[in-house]
Amino acid sequence: MSAIKKAAIIAAIAIGSLIAALSPAAADPPDLPASASAASSNPVAMQLPNAMHAPILAAATAGSRLVAVGAHGVVLLSDDAGTHWRQAAFVPTQALLTSLCFIDAQQGWAAGHDGVILHTTDGGEHWQLQREDRGSDKPLMSIRFTDANHGFAVGMFGLALRTEDGGANWTVFDLLPDGDDKHLYEIFGADKLLIIASEAGAIYRSADGGDSWSLLQTSNLGSFWTGLVLADGSLLVAGQRGHVFRSVDQGLSWIEIPSGTQQSLTDIVQRKDGGIVISGLAGTLLESRDSGTSFSATSRPDRLPLTALLLDAHGDLHLFGNGGPVGK
Repeated sequence: MSAIKKAAIIAAIAIGSLIAALSPAAADPPDLPASASAASSNPVAMQLPNAMHAPILAAATAGSRLVAVGAHGVVLLSDDAGTHWRQAAFVPTQALLTSLCFIDAQQGWAAGHDGVILHTTDGGEHWQLQREDRGSDKPLMSIRFTDANHGFAVGMFGLALRTEDGGANWTVFDLLPDGDDKHLYEIFGADKLLIIASEAGAIYRSADGGDSWSLLQTSNLGSFWTGLVLADGSLLVAGQRGHVFRSVDQGLSWIEIPSGTQQSLTDIVQRKDGGIVISGLAGTLLESRDSGTSFSATSRPDRLPLTALLLDAHGDLHLFGNGGPVGK
């Protein structure tokens, strides 16, 4: 595995112990079929007997269905609120999938390593390959669609893509006129406002739906890995070493909020009642009841690294980690 791809995995999962497990050069995962030795020439994700325990990096709802993606091209589906999970019928990649976005119960996109972008029109059961760039060593880390046509994907070394035809064609573009090569970890927003959480405390902002961008530098020296627009319009970003920053002016300025932890933070959700939950390594969970102006930190007794959060249609919180779905 190249040093670049290893760095990307570190950034995506933020768990050093997983690097060997997720590396194509490493041993096969437990219970992987013997046919896996030929997998390198077959890009289709295999039906694995232990798919439920694959590392998961992102999750989303497709109507009432829960969808989660992660290592080895695994896509997990649940139609009973997470009680049971099964693997999607067809996924045309074995790349590590890092991000997921659905615009309705049927149509969604996933992105990941090898520059892969996948599209589904049946709620995640079957996927089509829209983009792949195996030789670039520029993994995609986040994908976002605002409707069936308009979407963005961002990744390592400043890679930024956009589409205006539902992903049939993807165009590379520069966030800044003079170019930039900062790692881009998550794109999020609301309406015309778009924010990209980046490395070294950098945040990119667009107020016109991505037509133009500005770079904002926070006081954080580490990377931001996740972000969210809250119900009241305020913004949160979080990432390495427990840093959480908040903005109340559409991302023009940011202040740090004490998190109560030094564990790196991986995902943010907001409950229907306004409560905010942030996941992190070593079983870390942060909660806020005041729109992110303060947080309380707890750790799960098992200290499982948490990599993704999901609120289902009933408002129940689902946790995911390096061993698959963790539960509610």
